[in-house]
Amino acid sequence: MAFDSLDILAALALFTACIGAWLLAAPLRAVTRLYLRFAAMLFAALGAAAPLGLADIAVLFLLPLGAASLTVSALAQFARPLPAFAASLVLVAALAGGLAALLSGMPLFALAPTLLAGLIVIAAAMNSVAVLPVLAGASLLASGLVLLEQGARAGLFLFCAAALVGLAKPPASQRASSHQGPSSLQRRSAFAVEQQRLTRRGAAVSDLH
Repeated sequence: MAFDSLDILAALALFTACIGAWLLAAPLRAVTRLYLRFAAMLFAALGAAAPLGLADIAVLFLLPLGAASLTVSALAQFARPLPAFAASLVLVAALAGGLAALLSGMPLFALAPTLLAGLIVIAAAMNSVAVLPVLAGASLLASGLVLLEQGARAGLFLFCAAALVGLAKPPASQRASSHQGPSSLQRRSAFAVEQQRLTRRGAAVSDLH
């Protein structure tokens, strides 16, 4: 019972992390936010499967797909956004790996895309010298390794939660820009538009006279 209670607590932590990541991702760009929230939904489903005793089955399908979604989100945030077709291929490949693992009962098919996703996230985060996302990628990598261990569901849940929250937190530069007012370029552009509007209005008045 103690072990089951530990699994339930870890699943609750994962579900809570999914809600927190959904909220934290609000300032991110749309392409980053979309895939990260998709991963949050998948991991929330994984956490919800634990009390039902379905976690061992659900993880084979949900973990690689969630990891692939986090990879697309991390590339959009720290490197270059993938084209829609390439992002679709990444998700389809992860989905194929999860289905193969689910149908064959061999976790290796789910492990490969998860490990690859973790390495890509680490590389993308290191490209931007972002420490917390690097740790998030390492957590994603660890979740794939824990997948092979029997009876380590609690650790897997916690690693997924850490990866999700670590990638959901916006970079400091993006948070600072979101709290600042309009840039000087925007102010100059607005001023120029207003000047043109006043000029046209003055010309219309002079025509009437």
